[in-house]
Amino acid sequence: MCGNSLGLMVKATRKYMDLQFEKWANMGVFGHTEEPLPWAHCDERIVEGIANLVGAKPSEVALMNGLTVNLHILLTAFYKPTKERHKILLESKAFPSDHYAIESQIRLKGLTVEASMLCMEPRKDEDCLRMEDILSLIEREGDSIAVIMFSGLQYYTGQLFDMKTITEAGHRKVNFRIIPPFFF
Repeated sequence: MCGNSLGLMVKATRKYMDLQFEKWANMGVFGHTEEPLPWAHCDERIVEGIANLVGAKPSEVALMNGLTVNLHILLTAFYKPTKERHKILLESKAFPSDHYAIESQIRLKGLTVEASMLCMEPRKDEDCLRMEDILSLIEREGDSIAVIMFSGLQYYTGQLFDMKTITEAGHRKVNFRIIPPFFF
């Protein structure tokens, strides 16, 4: 169950990408402003459809970066490790790019992944994390945790986490930054 993976490429994708590669080859930087499909404004053509999809007005929707870029931006803003509080808690087998982004942010702060990344494993012979184990770990390690990052829906197992309870436990330990779920 890896529902958040890309899946097969839509057949028309290659045709549209080839058009943009040709445009790049022939126009270079001018591809940002020249038709067909100026790159600088390409998101404007689909905002209305995205707004309809999520039940919003086009003025309330913005298309942004990919998940990993957004995660880096969030961690840059919220991961402010100190000598005492430097760990990032996440579930084991998190989405691979989430895992790599966390490793990268830890290293950027001059810390080691071994000391600062706290990957929570299920109990022996179990696939999913138990809520009581998550809460116990937050209580036990909370004074050293700077960020709790659970995805909401565990990518590998499909486990749905109780984010409200995890967030409340984090807040009880003071100064927690909870990264909200990315997968719905």
